[in-house]
Amino acid sequence: KDWEKDKKSKAAEEMLNLQKRIEKESATEAMIEAKGFKEVYVRINDNGVDVVVNKEKLTEQEIAQIEKIVRNATGFDVDKIQIIPLK
Repeated sequence: KDWEKDKKSKAAEEMLNLQKRIEKESATEAMIEAKGFKEVYVRINDNGVDVVVNKEKLTEQEIAQIEKIVRNATGFDVDKIQIIPLK
């Protein structure tokens, strides 16, 4: 029966990690939107962060601003952050 406990424990841990990731994604989206961007979608995975912004073109300043927010919120380095403007 120990393996059942381990399995439940592992499942609970995975659920908690998923919940934390979802909360981090939502918080990051809210911080970016607070800077005036509309309809922001943030997706965090093991390899990095994808950020989709509903804006056709982003200035260097806007990209830097988004990168800073995402870096601070997620801990990922800039080279792991992909910002995708939505056309």
